[in-house]
Amino acid sequence: ESIRKTKSGKEIYVSIKGYPIKYKGKQLGVYAIYNDITVRKKEENKIKYLSFHDQLTDLYNRRFFEEERDRFDNSRELPISIIVADMDGLKKINDNYGHKKGDEYLKMIAEIIENSVREEDIVARIGGDEFAILLPNASKKVASKVEKRILTKSKDKSKKLKEPISISTGSATKNRSAESLEEVFKIADKRMYENKESKRE
Repeated sequence: ESIRKTKSGKEIYVSIKGYPIKYKGKQLGVYAIYNDITVRKKEENKIKYLSFHDQLTDLYNRRFFEEERDRFDNSRELPISIIVADMDGLKKINDNYGHKKGDEYLKMIAEIIENSVREEDIVARIGGDEFAILLPNASKKVASKVEKRILTKSKDKSKKLKEPISISTGSATKNRSAESLEEVFKIADKRMYENKESKRE
């Protein structure tokens, strides 16, 4: 399978079958049959995209996040940080304004987080109102800066909304190879819930 250009310059996906052309035991060339498989390849790419992305926010999904977390767990490039972020009050918005409005807020939060991270960071929606960020080569200080940007941008956005946006975050950092990113995630998640609970006091 490959990509070829038509006479008009349009790129299409093709499957190629080649057969040798022989004469008196010598190969003179190759006879190739091209089949246009553009529609099939587009469907395959769509399925692949959906298997790793959240349909509501277009962020990566939990499956992709966990696969990348496990992949980076074997990396020698340290430190690696994880941020867990959770939307506060989604139930209240859903109850008062409906799930459609709740979805709009989740999309806004996804956008805020995406605009707060570095290009190399991996952002995923891992639950209903929960998001996670994997930050390669990021110290505790770098993770804290990203957290602050998320919280600042959410406050700025809230000024324009009838119902304010509130996000709770928590972060943790892997500094040694012996540490597990799964445990780092659990610590970040615990800190996020502690920050969320402190707002209710």
